Amino acid sequence: MKKRTIINIIILVVFITGVFFIAKFDAVGKLYERMKQQATQNKTAKKENTKREFIYETILDNDGKEIVLKLEKLIGEDENGNKVVVYSDTNNEGIVIYQNGYKGKITGIEDNKIYFEVDLELIEGTSAGYNNVKNYELVFDINTYKLEFDPYAKYPIFDFLIYDEKMYHAADELRGFIGEYVRLDESCFKDGHTYKEYKELVFYIN
Repeated sequence: MKKRTIINIIILVVFITGVFFIAKFDAVGKLYERMKQQATQNKTAKKENTKREFIYETILDNDGKEIVLKLEKLIGEDENGNKVVVYSDTNNEGIVIYQNGYKGKITGIEDNKIYFEVDLELIEGTSAGYNNVKNYELVFDINTYKLEFDPYAKYPIFDFLIYDEKMYHAADELRGFIGEYVRLDESCFKDGHTYKEYKELVFYIN
């Protein structure tokens, strides 16, 4: 089982007087832009902690079923160098349905579909190795993605459309990026608690 990307690991639930409570919701809503910072913070925190401390939180999913979160206490630093206490879900691995990686460019957008010309394909089993392939086109139908975040959901599960660390909700919102050469990750996972599937389409600027 592969490690999940930081996109799937962390959600900031509440911030009060310098204390972060982080739970595993497999959904980050408008807080996605803080994720890289939090991932770095977690790595620092694990190195600083000598004795592991845990707390348990019980929540209900949308079907009324109990989900027990095992949260580990970590100490890290924010962007200003201030120490903060972090509670991070220990269930930070999920079930990978598929993971594909490409380099290329968006060539068109029509009817909420993204047309992507593949130049390089990620070599299976690697994170940075690519094969040079004969260019071909992929079409991603964003109509099949559930991109809206429900703030009232008890345990939200939804899909991701991300370009340069910013979340989007329709293919047409990426029209201004047509022709830019990017790295693309296309993934599907099962949530580690509910086992419901969700998809991610993430564009990175090289």
